[in-house]
Amino acid sequence: MLSLLRPRTLRVHLTRPANFRVPRAPRLVRFQSTAPRCSSCSRPLASNLPACTSCWSIQPLPFNISHHELFSIPYSPNPFVVDLPTLKNRFRQAQAACHPDAWASRPPKEQGLAHTLSSRLNEAYQSLLHPLSRAEYILECNGVHISEADQVQDMEFMVNIMETREAIEDATAQDKVLIDELTEANEAEIAQTISKLTSLIEKQDWEKVKAATIRLRYLQGIQRATKQWMDQNL
Repeated sequence: MLSLLRPRTLRVHLTRPANFRVPRAPRLVRFQSTAPRCSSCSRPLASNLPACTSCWSIQPLPFNISHHELFSIPYSPNPFVVDLPTLKNRFRQAQAACHPDAWASRPPKEQGLAHTLSSRLNEAYQSLLHPLSRAEYILECNGVHISEADQVQDMEFMVNIMETREAIEDATAQDKVLIDELTEANEAEIAQTISKLTSLIEKQDWEKVKAATIRLRYLQGIQRATKQWMDQNL
């Protein structure tokens, strides 16, 4: 029987060229100490979005505003640590102010701005909501590119991933116990990797952050595979 996933130490050896320099992270807008106000009517806004449903004033977002700033979520000391209930609550508040339906009776230019703000808001929300996309975003903010082609250099880990995928693909409806065990082991390793990412991002060890992020990507692939098996067989 194939061995279950076991947490392992990831050893990644990356060679950095002598003249390599990581670009500086983009300048992040500082948080306001008080609720932002509409530039037209001075009434408090529901969020950092420049959209006011009191006087129907709407403006484009500053080009350099970060996902964190959009929701007034602290970037420092650790941008990976996000309070999800707060994020979800602020997303709902902001979405109410810029949802295209709310601006449907306004002139076309304002409708277009509302659509743009709503799309930007959804993008930022989805990015911060999930650990994998959050880590990828933080890497990009710090000049570290990560692509779908990037792979884990730990061959033992990769073999275990392939064996687990084969076990899931070959499992029948009678193998639910095996799938449960694989799921439990995989979830434990996901939790361990997220914990490791939290520590590495706080230390700003971007090479190791990238390696752990790629590892998390593979583990979440197993997570999706087990869920799909459950949906099809139960």
